[in-house]
Amino acid sequence: MDHITTNKLKELAQITGPDCISIFMPTYRGGKEVNEMIDQKHLKNLVKAVKNELESHDPDNREVKTLLEPLNRLVDDAGFWKHQSDGLAIFRNHDFFEYYTLPVIFQPLVNVANQFYPLPLIPYINDELKFYILAISQGSVKFYEGFPHQINEVELEDLLPQRLEDVVGFDFKEKQLHYRAGNDDRGRATFHGHGKSNDEADKTEILKYFRAVNNGVMKFLHDKKLPLILATVDYMVPIYREANDYKYLHKDFIQGNPDHAEPVLLHEKARDLLMEQVEHDKKEKTLTFEQKLSSMKASYQEEEVIPAAINGRIDTLFVKKGEFLWGIYDKEKNQVLERDKREAKNSCLLNMAAMHTILNKGKVYLMENDDMPESASRLNALFRF
Repeated sequence: MDHITTNKLKELAQITGPDCISIFMPTYRGGKEVNEMIDQKHLKNLVKAVKNELESHDPDNREVKTLLEPLNRLVDDAGFWKHQSDGLAIFRNHDFFEYYTLPVIFQPLVNVANQFYPLPLIPYINDELKFYILAISQGSVKFYEGFPHQINEVELEDLLPQRLEDVVGFDFKEKQLHYRAGNDDRGRATFHGHGKSNDEADKTEILKYFRAVNNGVMKFLHDKKLPLILATVDYMVPIYREANDYKYLHKDFIQGNPDHAEPVLLHEKARDLLMEQVEHDKKEKTLTFEQKLSSMKASYQEEEVIPAAINGRIDTLFVKKGEFLWGIYDKEKNQVLERDKREAKNSCLLNMAAMHTILNKGKVYLMENDDMPESASRLNALFRF
């Protein structure tokens, strides 16, 4: 599969039991690396590492061969390796097997525990931006549905006018200007209009056109809550905003005539606008963390943050990238029992805190050390209560 959703991440987070295998690795889209089977060899080595770890937990485990069988089939599937993205994520236990080819360059990682380790997927999930684009000019109307890594045109011909003339008529230019021709004192031709100025008449006609477009758009978007981004020339933006009834029209727009713009370029520009908002929200949460520490509504004490995450108290969780904290959560005592190393019956508590935060509709950010609000800790949290 080439896409993973928040709901799928939640499903992975709730799967527990022995021998939950999580594998992450970077992959090549093409080039000599594909011809030389670099990725196949890489996965083969990672599967070997999984085998060694499983056997170290239980040398007499006769189910190891069966457990690893689908992973070895994947290694040997030559066709599979010809259609890669930037990274591969694999999840396998005795009852479950799924893999995802994603546009994320993962650091190589193998994890065998009593639950899956989806933590490296957080940046991809945070990039799960969905949106709409209305590309509009006087001569064309196109509507797109945008996803994190693709864009699709939505056919709304039955709902939308296709150009200005469909609404105001093909003779609107003649209607807006009755003129007489003459010459000025230098012999140059002059034209004198009667009634409204060209600019005023143009705005009236364009507003009428945009209201018709808005009416059609609203029939499609009436129950939606995703951002709608305009792609049009500057002077048309305030006119469309006057006609607009959609609550989630984005404050910014894609500038320029969209008539000949490639959908891929529109997608890229829309994502840039939305990612600016994502980064802004992250910075706001960082500032809020610093403000809330003194009032006990934030914490960087890991023994406090992990139970809070499991109990649904966390609004926002910052997790330090590339770190691990092994241990067990004692539900009866509501406390964490840390371990020095990974063992068969313990889990990464950072992953556990992150997954419970997501399951309880909180926000999780995977952060570099220098970007953590409090870098001395592997977990920083903003509490709901």
